[in-house]
Amino acid sequence: MTIRRQLVNFGSTCTDFRLGSGLLDELPRILKNVVGSPKRAHAIVSPGTDARVRVAVRRALADAGFSITLTESDDPSMDAALAAMRDLSSAGITSDDLILGVGQTAACSLAIWCSRSWCAGTACVLVPTSLDGMASLATGMVPLSCGEAPGCVSIQPRVDMVACDLDLVADGDVEQLGLGYTVIVRSALSESRRVWDKLAENIDRMLEGDPIALIDLLCMCQTSRSGSIKSSSPSARSALAFGLTTAAALKGLMGPEAPWYLCVAEGMRFEARVAHDAFGLDPEVIFDQDDAFEALGIGELTFDFEPDDLVGALRAERFRSSNRFMLPLPKFPGTVRLTTVDDDVLERHAAAFVAARRA
Repeated sequence: MTIRRQLVNFGSTCTDFRLGSGLLDELPRILKNVVGSPKRAHAIVSPGTDARVRVAVRRALADAGFSITLTESDDPSMDAALAAMRDLSSAGITSDDLILGVGQTAACSLAIWCSRSWCAGTACVLVPTSLDGMASLATGMVPLSCGEAPGCVSIQPRVDMVACDLDLVADGDVEQLGLGYTVIVRSALSESRRVWDKLAENIDRMLEGDPIALIDLLCMCQTSRSGSIKSSSPSARSALAFGLTTAAALKGLMGPEAPWYLCVAEGMRFEARVAHDAFGLDPEVIFDQDDAFEALGIGELTFDFEPDDLVGALRAERFRSSNRFMLPLPKFPGTVRLTTVDDDVLERHAAAFVAARRA
């Protein structure tokens, strides 16, 4: 059993990030030390979470001395967050107790929000069961929707621990792992030239079943993403959103039938090409990103809308959260910055992109 531990430092606080095969078996020992005196724990669990995970978490909490209450939800909305907090109130959870997020990224994100808000801060442990959650939850939550404003409510995580059992993602297919793969590629691109140049080799090792390669990649994600969010530059902090503006625009145009991981990958492909004109990104980096997605089995979407539809959706998505149309684009590996994109550049690339994906 290989267990890796990494402290994700945020200055005044840090997150204990642990990952490896068989980590669920270590939970009783791990959870015992999260709070000073174990008493009550409340878990927010995805409805579809595997029974083995549920049993392991419940037994670990009981062995550590916690009484346990539960909320089942993976609805990333403020309504769900408020419902979970009503459950916290009913359970008598205090700032000395423990909140857990177990399962998919949305359920863990609800736990992040509740733990930061409840009693001005309550200890929080996350047990993600998806690759994207393992790669991202220590440094970012899924934004919650509020009323007619989708994905507009978020807070920077300050969780005590993220415990990732790699056995939970060992046999997943690309539809299950694809979103996590996009986080890995995006993190490598924003980390450094050295990390980017080694990405293809590490992907090959991971796909061959080398657990150390996957551990290295997930630890790299924590270093890259925490470095971005700690930056003093608002422009540099936008690196985590590379590709996501286009992904949301595509999802809005194509509807629920378009898998989100494919929308994100296509968003990264499109924005990398825009970065060539807008920021001088080396074409070799663009092709390396394409090769990484191909190696990971992440395909392409087909479109039946017009270039003007894509441009309009991009503008609407960006103006939903900002008064300026700027995209986080890579200048070179290790540097992703907000930049203004001229209308003619955006329209030209939209036309080429739609033509290349025409159904």
